[in-house]
Amino acid sequence: MHFSPARAMLVALVTGASALHGQKLPNFYNETMNFRIEWKGIRAGDVTLRTRTEGDKHITVNARVNSLETVHGIYYVQGAFATKWNHMSRLPVIAFEEAYQGDAYQRRKFRFGKDTVNVDKNEKKFQEHSYPHTKELKGEWKENYDVSTKGGYQDLLGAFYYVRSTGRVPRVGEVLRVPVLPAGARRSLVLKVLARETRTDVPFFGKREIIHVRSMLVDDVNNKTQAGSNMFFNTQSQIEMWITADADFVPVKIWTEVPYLGIAYILLENYTQP
Repeated sequence: MHFSPARAMLVALVTGASALHGQKLPNFYNETMNFRIEWKGIRAGDVTLRTRTEGDKHITVNARVNSLETVHGIYYVQGAFATKWNHMSRLPVIAFEEAYQGDAYQRRKFRFGKDTVNVDKNEKKFQEHSYPHTKELKGEWKENYDVSTKGGYQDLLGAFYYVRSTGRVPRVGEVLRVPVLPAGARRSLVLKVLARETRTDVPFFGKREIIHVRSMLVDDVNNKTQAGSNMFFNTQSQIEMWITADADFVPVKIWTEVPYLGIAYILLENYTQP
């Protein structure tokens, strides 16, 4: 499932790093989001995303995805994701991704340097898609390599804040593009703004103006668009989102098609800025 409010979420045109220097930091650099995962009208899991400032120039972001036993016998999903992001240079420092999805386990560590990132990966293949898994694995793979980040490549959580810090709400019909590193591969996250409207059924907020965004991943080598998504989790359809059309850019509703389960919704239940 793609739960993560994070992500994966929006991108906009870049402003210079100096734009925020000397200004009050955005309130969303200190925030907590709580979501419920809904499948066939029942609660199937939870997502939490917590962001805090660290020192003068960094934010740390931690996200966790927990599916409930309701779906464990069909398709198992769990995940933990984190990043340390320099909001002055608008570049990631380190990132971590760990995901269980069906019969697969993936753990990725990212250490960013000048124009490159070191990616350390550990992947496992289980016998079954459900949980608990049997001890015997189908296979296990480990890999360590460097990837060029020239062009401004971001980890997925960092990209979420990279976009929001521009303070710009994209126009309807606008197509936005940001270079990202899902699973340690160079891709472009492409988002199209389909609509902007005021609704009374916005999760948590009730009445709110939102933008409706559809996201997709494009292979930077052959410029080929994937039918689904492979960001925090693999999905069988592109990811769609409602996001508040204001300075906070809060994702309130995310939906996509998940293997073995069908359409799943991630709905905002609580949002705070301490």
